[in-house]
Amino acid sequence: SASAAYKMMLEKAKGAISQFRYDYKTIASDIGFLPAEGSLPAKGSLQAEGSKSEQTDKEKWFWVRFNSKIIDNLLKEAQLPIWGKVRPATLVWFSQEIKGQRSLQSQHEAPEVYAILKQQAENRGISLMFPFLDLQDQAKVSATDIWGNFTDAILLASRRYQAQATVTVRLYKEPSGLWVSQWNLLMLGEVKSWKLRDENKARILSSGIDELADKLAQQFTQAVNEVNDSNVLVQINNVSGFKAFQELDDYLRNLASVKLAALVQMEQDRVIYNISYLGDKRLFIQEIRLGDVLNSVERSRVDYGASDNENIDYKPVILDGLDKSGAEQNVLPADASAREKALAAMNSGNQPSGQYAKWPENAQTNPPLSPQALPEKRVEELLPELEYWLAR
Repeated sequence: SASAAYKMMLEKAKGAISQFRYDYKTIASDIGFLPAEGSLPAKGSLQAEGSKSEQTDKEKWFWVRFNSKIIDNLLKEAQLPIWGKVRPATLVWFSQEIKGQRSLQSQHEAPEVYAILKQQAENRGISLMFPFLDLQDQAKVSATDIWGNFTDAILLASRRYQAQATVTVRLYKEPSGLWVSQWNLLMLGEVKSWKLRDENKARILSSGIDELADKLAQQFTQAVNEVNDSNVLVQINNVSGFKAFQELDDYLRNLASVKLAALVQMEQDRVIYNISYLGDKRLFIQEIRLGDVLNSVERSRVDYGASDNENIDYKPVILDGLDKSGAEQNVLPADASAREKALAAMNSGNQPSGQYAKWPENAQTNPPLSPQALPEKRVEELLPELEYWLAR
């Protein structure tokens, strides 16, 4: 069971500690109010349960930093979900009803509310963004849009902030005295909603952030025992110089959904990787979309008969196949039979050779997807399924 897996992992957690110390904190001075029950101060990398000191205005905390690689290995051993470092930046539109009047409220107008949201988001390891609510925002979205769930207007106003997810929060107090908060998460073309009631205002806002974090985690994580390995050919353009290649290589290998990333070809400033990913391909693509390292690419002209000296132009865009009529593949036209031949060649066991097929020097520590090697072919002949542009 999951509880047994957590217990086993906790028993081994001591071996994952890299630093620890005792820390004294004045809670009120940090956020201007006492936190909701169950919330933790977020100073430092990770804080565990502490005990109150004899001083009334301070608490004593046990501050711990864990080795992330060891923790990831423990999670894999326990077959528990892993959420990588790439998290969606979530834009929050907050509106409150006071004495029958509904209005969008900024950080200056409701500082105590935003302090709770920020604190709990930090506790849960998610990234929040807040709109300026200046004249430009007010011209595009209003409290009526928030309370009426007019998603088109909300998403149009949210484009300014380039967030990967948007959440609207409506807060009001019932005649019974209970606080009510209604949350709508707009992400990847879907809307997820939840409603909370509580007599404590701070607690209801903290609980709403907890639910947001849970929904984001469900979207971008999968348990190891629930997924199968799959492979995809990915081409990345604009990789100029060893430093750029090293940054790209580190980025790909550290994606949570990537099990193995094998470099199979290099040509000028273009590289092709054979990537083994966990779970559904959409999860892998979504994780790439959340970062600012790779942008999807459309070919402005595709001519596989072009000569060696004739360059094919590329146009970087910030959309990929998931944004185009729900298609799961990128817009790069390719002959399906040719792609099948290329994938069959990957399983043939032939080792790559020639100037267009170079393995990393550290092949033992980061082995290629043996025996899935690629024959000597040009980039265009391999017909990668996904194509990106390295942001510089």
